Amino acid sequence: MLLVDALLHELDLFGVKQLFGIPGDFVLPLFEQLQQRNMLPLYYLSHEPSVVFAADAAARISNNPAVVILTYGAGALNAVNAVAQAYVEHVPLVVIAGFPSQTEIDRGLQIHHQAKTVDSQRDIYREITAAQFRLDNAQSAGADIHAALLTAKQQSRPVLLEIPRDAVQMQTSLGSAELQEASSQDELELAATDLAARLAQAKQPVILAGVDVRRFDAVAELEALAEKLNIPFVSTLMGRASFNQQHPLYAGIFLDKTDIRPTQLLRDADLILQVGVIKTDSNFAAHSELFPPHKVVCIEQNQLKLGPATYHQLALKPLLAALQKHTTVRYAHCSLPAASNVTPDKSLNATSVVQRLDLVLAAGKQTVPLISDIGDCLFASLHANPSLMLAPAFYASMGYAVPAAFGVQAVTGLRPVVLVGDGAFLMTGLELGHFTRYGFAPVIIVFNNQRWDMIEAFAPGLNCTNLTSWHYAELARSMGGNGTQVSNLDDFEQVLQQALDNSESFSLIEVMLPPGSRTSRLNNFAAGFKAAGQNDRCRC
Repeated sequence: MLLVDALLHELDLFGVKQLFGIPGDFVLPLFEQLQQRNMLPLYYLSHEPSVVFAADAAARISNNPAVVILTYGAGALNAVNAVAQAYVEHVPLVVIAGFPSQTEIDRGLQIHHQAKTVDSQRDIYREITAAQFRLDNAQSAGADIHAALLTAKQQSRPVLLEIPRDAVQMQTSLGSAELQEASSQDELELAATDLAARLAQAKQPVILAGVDVRRFDAVAELEALAEKLNIPFVSTLMGRASFNQQHPLYAGIFLDKTDIRPTQLLRDADLILQVGVIKTDSNFAAHSELFPPHKVVCIEQNQLKLGPATYHQLALKPLLAALQKHTTVRYAHCSLPAASNVTPDKSLNATSVVQRLDLVLAAGKQTVPLISDIGDCLFASLHANPSLMLAPAFYASMGYAVPAAFGVQAVTGLRPVVLVGDGAFLMTGLELGHFTRYGFAPVIIVFNNQRWDMIEAFAPGLNCTNLTSWHYAELARSMGGNGTQVSNLDDFEQVLQQALDNSESFSLIEVMLPPGSRTSRLNNFAAGFKAAGQNDRCRC
């Protein structure tokens, strides 16, 4: 069969329901064949980081691989930072990149879009993908496509598939459907027995759960383990919305010490089970004293180190299920510290806007995904309790939220609400024009205080943080959406409700925040992060 038919077969096998891409000369033959077959919707955006963010969001919301198609060099290399973010946040992304034909290479001329060598694209992607495949061999191409998708699924990380310009004419065969060899039952039982013995020594354990619990489909097993042990579990910022926030043993999100209840649980615990946690400096650098090695056990996908023993190839889902069967102790200290009462803020700032947003969404009956960019809006988003939440909490990039809303609506059909600051909106906001093109209708909330808050929080003395207001509401109207500017909470609530009621086009609400209205959470985060860096320098 033709290469494109083998590709479509594998995409169907792995549950891929849509494609994202930007056309360029090296992938035009592939786009033409995909268009002729018309088996999957193919969504186009304007800029490579944006289209990767859209595919990234599609993968996160569906917990399944998503595919983005980019041209050689100029396209794939322009997407590097967005793919790197997917790598560090464990997102199963398949990057299909164009590549020159052998005839072009044999001319001995430098090829347009080439970097140092013709192989530079693959060399660069080696740093930000779990595997790289070039489909230049008819005998192995089908197997390589299968291996790429299998790697993305099993490791929940990006992979690279390079397709030479002329490979669309290649005849190949389907790859093997065999899965990775499962870990031995003996090793699984031994690891669960060792973990149960470590738990039996503890008197006050707690679980700190991360996003990998969801990435590897182990949420039910983790919640069941917490229930059997009768111990609380806390989530990291990156893991928020992975768990049932109404669960009686769920104790909230730990970001920093202002999260009093989670911090108290972690401080008082004599054993912290870190399950599926991506350990970033954002969460841990300023709070290392809460996690001394003697009371932390890290349970990761295919990685468990317990005393002198190290276990590999143990997936989270079966390991947590086996641990539940092996534990016999049930702890009596399940009463959680009381959650802090939050008084609604009546002044106009990012926090009060999100509090009002949460009230409106809670009163509605529809499921509304919430997507936050980084910056002050990310910290403000902690005041919402959505059932579906996406946010790039590792700070690998900016401008995620608007194109991510595109990916979420393309996959789920649900209309997201986006929180984005004016600084991040400047990076990818023009992608809103494509929402009109495809009939998508998210609600975009732009926090406009005419400054880069995140930069100002870390470097108050810099004079580059002021931004000019570019009338984002007017920009939205010019692209076929509804744009409204508000400057008080009552007007915001009224306009928000109108936007939620209008499913015909996207709506942008430009919230004009007063200067200096940055959230205290961002200020505290920046202060703690800077202090941790200074302490590290002092120890050197």
